[in-house]
Amino acid sequence: MKKIKNTAKFQVLGATFKDIREAIGYAVHGEPKDGVFVGEDSERYPCFDSEDYATENRYYWNIVFAKSKEELDDKLEELRNMPSHCNYDKLNESMAPMVYWEGDRYFDAMATDDVQIIS
Repeated sequence: MKKIKNTAKFQVLGATFKDIREAIGYAVHGEPKDGVFVGEDSERYPCFDSEDYATENRYYWNIVFAKSKEELDDKLEELRNMPSHCNYDKLNESMAPMVYWEGDRYFDAMATDDVQIIS
């Protein structure tokens, strides 16, 4: 596992993402990038009162990548059934390539070793 800045450009299975937010965008919209399918399993930050519910927009993100829609569907099913650790962290080499991000601009992301950092 390795740490990457959430603003860093990275490459997965031949597709280059300008940063973690771009990968999340592809996952949320269900679109492949350059033949790479992206999926996510996320959880909203905890909310404790009405102000939190009104203003909190951060999520914990587990992002997986695959070469086909079928492979992605299998990974997402496994990921959603996997128990999480602290802060909804499910990062696991068996799901590689994979990235986990705590969803706040102050936090770096963590990635499996096969995610290549470009900048």
